Amino acid sequence: MLRKLFFFLFIVSINSALSQEAKKDTLVSQDSLLIKQDTLPGIKEKRWKIHGDNSLLLTQSAFSNWVAGGNNSFGATAKVKYAFDYKKGKNIWNSRVILGYGQVNSEGEKPKKTDDIVALESSYGYRISKNWYMSAATTLQTQIANGYDYSVNPDYTSKDRKSAFMAPGYLTLGGGFEYKPSDKFQFSILPITSKTTFVLDKKLQKKGNYGLEKDGNWNYMELGALATVKLKTELMKNVMWENYLTLFSNYLSHMERIDVAYATVVNMKVNSYISTKLTFDLIYAHNQVEKVQIKQTFGVALSYTIKSKE
Repeated sequence: MLRKLFFFLFIVSINSALSQEAKKDTLVSQDSLLIKQDTLPGIKEKRWKIHGDNSLLLTQSAFSNWVAGGNNSFGATAKVKYAFDYKKGKNIWNSRVILGYGQVNSEGEKPKKTDDIVALESSYGYRISKNWYMSAATTLQTQIANGYDYSVNPDYTSKDRKSAFMAPGYLTLGGGFEYKPSDKFQFSILPITSKTTFVLDKKLQKKGNYGLEKDGNWNYMELGALATVKLKTELMKNVMWENYLTLFSNYLSHMERIDVAYATVVNMKVNSYISTKLTFDLIYAHNQVEKVQIKQTFGVALSYTIKSKE
């Protein structure tokens, strides 16, 4: 039910974002604005925009004489997200850095990892029409620490690890086109994209693991098409919703098996430093596991935002 609700709101938000842009276009065109900035004396186009969000998400449970039972626990997730955007004439360059790690500590149990991400992405675009760009993009994603199946190995040791730094790690590099009518909506289609899965931990280099074809292999390469949608919208005052969807189809094997990655964050702002955050992540990658992977988190976040002056 929750997945259907997120999907419905996602479609409604895209429609809303496009409608707002259409209204703006009736008032002033982006091209004429750029000309005015370059030609009018005393007005200079601002080239760099930097935005950063630093947050600490806290969760806690405590029980005393609770008949139904339960373990006292405390969890925390630290995350930094930075965006570096450059624009000059027909050229744009957008880069993103996301680093995050979280774990929960329950009484009588070993700590469990709840979040772990290292994500770097960068794209260059050259404007060929009002909102369309020729584009080249690259992304790198992995995790910081070892990952375990806590249900199978509650008293895990290092030898029980299922993942590690750059095992797996995903590197994509592609070229194509991007539609970007505003900073809040972006759609790109990269029909020529290479996707390389790295497994640099020798213990995990086993046939079938993360798509590896033979024992001892350390990478798995794919060539296909990549589509991405990024959407940021204000659902209501002080409630911001961010969405990120990627779809990848491998030309070389089973094009119908589309890898899906969807991430969304609902940020309900209390004041400049406190907010409530709901996150939802969904992944389907046939060569990893033939099931839909889902992760949800909810908690109170302490956050600090920095951004360049407009």
